[in-house]
Amino acid sequence: MATKRNMQNQIAPELQIYLDKIAAKYQPNDEVLKRHMDNAEARYNKYQNFGDIPVRLVEKLQSLILDGWRYSTTNPQPVMSNTSMLSVTLQKPDSLVAQELETLRANISEKYHTELFNAMEAEIDILISEAAEDAKRKADEQVATDQLAMRKQLRNLLTGAIV
Repeated sequence: MATKRNMQNQIAPELQIYLDKIAAKYQPNDEVLKRHMDNAEARYNKYQNFGDIPVRLVEKLQSLILDGWRYSTTNPQPVMSNTSMLSVTLQKPDSLVAQELETLRANISEKYHTELFNAMEAEIDILISEAAEDAKRKADEQVATDQLAMRKQLRNLLTGAIV
């Protein structure tokens, strides 16, 4: 036996099919996510540039090198200088690179899932908007029909009273 609440919670079969299509359309795709992660990792820079006046930069470089940073000549222009500034590019330690790549992957995954969710929400909003417009149109048609019926009834009453 169907209760009033169960009747309200039932969804029309065609609407359920449409909702299932929306849900299937926005399921995460592991290949797409992997491609996003691969692109982000390819753009990841494992070098960092440090610039300061020479005295402070030397102190900073000493502590960075002790922390595992490496000077590398494979990077173009590893050292640049002018009269008041010195700039040195160092390679990040492997542990920092691994940590940053893990954070990057987590951020890419979260961003991908958020984009899918937002796209699904936008499609649901469109569906709700269309349903609201349809309900408004039906209500307007019903009001027009009721007004026409009332007009006919009043006309019949008035013309019947005159005769």
